[in-house]
Amino acid sequence: MEKYKLDEKINLKSVWKISKYASYAFGIPIPINQPGVGANAFAHESGIHADGALKDRRNYELYDYEDLGRGEPEVIDTGRKITVGEYSGIKGFGNVYDQMAVKFKNDAEARKILELVRYANVHNQKPLVEDELKFVAKYPDIAKNIFTMQPSV
Repeated sequence: MEKYKLDEKINLKSVWKISKYASYAFGIPIPINQPGVGANAFAHESGIHADGALKDRRNYELYDYEDLGRGEPEVIDTGRKITVGEYSGIKGFGNVYDQMAVKFKNDAEARKILELVRYANVHNQKPLVEDELKFVAKYPDIAKNIFTMQPSV
């Protein structure tokens, strides 16, 4: 069986611009998980992925987003990032909270907050936003009560 080869003359810097144009022309948004051009193309949540990406982003990223022509300010915010969710590990979790300048007293407190954040992610089926993450860290007992509320019958 013959393998396909990528022509060396292909300019990857055009990928983002072409994707945006196709999205506009066909009236179809770029899927969030589309390789290279989706909003989450450079986002890592899973514990092992986040840890590997923090150690060396090349572990899980074939290209820099700039190499794909993704250099516009609106895209930089959605470019390479570590998120916290259902499958997050302590390294990625620590990185996210370090970026927000939130410190924990000890590892036990950090793990308690991580479990609450995982629970909230499973419930919402999406990563928490920065304000939600800060709320859980500052008020873990209130957050736990909110997450486990039962309707009165």
